Amino acid sequence: MLLLGEAVLQWSGEIWPIERVLAYQRMHPEALFLRATDQVFYAYKYRAIVERRPRILVAGSSRTMKFRAEMFGDRARDFYNAGGILNSLRDAHDLAMLLPTSRAPDVLLLGVDLWWLNDLVAPTYRFETEIAKGTGIDEHIVAMRWLIVQPRSYAAEALSIVRGGSPAIGISARERGGGFRADGSFKSRVAAPQTERDWRFVDRETPPIIDRVRGAYANFPPAERMSSERLALLDRTLARLQQRHVAVVGYLPPFASEVVAALRSDPRHARFWAEFRRAVPEVFRRHGFALVDASETSAFGMDDRAMSDGEHAEETFHVHVLKALLGDDRLSEVLPGARAVLDRAIASPRTNYWEPDLGS
Repeated sequence: MLLLGEAVLQWSGEIWPIERVLAYQRMHPEALFLRATDQVFYAYKYRAIVERRPRILVAGSSRTMKFRAEMFGDRARDFYNAGGILNSLRDAHDLAMLLPTSRAPDVLLLGVDLWWLNDLVAPTYRFETEIAKGTGIDEHIVAMRWLIVQPRSYAAEALSIVRGGSPAIGISARERGGGFRADGSFKSRVAAPQTERDWRFVDRETPPIIDRVRGAYANFPPAERMSSERLALLDRTLARLQQRHVAVVGYLPPFASEVVAALRSDPRHARFWAEFRRAVPEVFRRHGFALVDASETSAFGMDDRAMSDGEHAEETFHVHVLKALLGDDRLSEVLPGARAVLDRAIASPRTNYWEPDLGS
């Protein structure tokens, strides 16, 4: 059983070293990567940055994962989406400090989440520890234990050794169809609705984001004011990037309209929400950096159908966000060809609320 389990884990790519994953995606750009056990977001994304040396970089939490290389016109090959590598301002500061100078991008699109400025939400990860993760004996044991208690996955992957199967890397990508593309963007595991009647907003998070806001728990504990220490850390992070001649573009990702309404009206959240939307752009402006506040889908002519849950927007919304950013001449100059790609996608009848037509 153990020998067969080891064969399954190797065959599926579940315990491949990150370097092997990156090499495979380099040779097979269509291959998706997503493990069922440890997702190793930080290590996967950080080592991809070091290897690929992208000149156009996206970094932030999972809420930034939907920007794709094809959206960036002539600079598509210079693009990488490191969404998932940052889950706090401490992470953002560590990235700015630790990334080698030779790997610093020309342009960094930096997503900033509301709870990063809330002292009551503690950082979950330590950046240096996470980017150093690999596939050692501990990861093997965790993966083997998971496989043994998942007999259906065990059997399906064992049979695929004989039958052949998906080029995807990792059991989750192979079984559920979603995962990270070679450009770092995330292909959703949720299929887009097929009929107009099915296009309605559903919050697929458990528990739903609106429940977390109304209950004031998880990432939404009540806070009267933003953390002055964390705001100062954002300021230091931007100053460091400015010293390294990185042009930073801020991005405040969206929430579903019901969530925005609750954040705006609930006295436990309203002051914090208003200060966040005022103070964060001010810090970016202080360093001469642009920022797009995409907190509300309606600001881009869209609605909640663009969202796959209460805090994650899909690819089409990010086409509209990037189009708005191109209104800044500085960004328009460094992204030649992007406007034509975005205009075509927005006008295409094949573009739906989640999936833009980005051409061949």
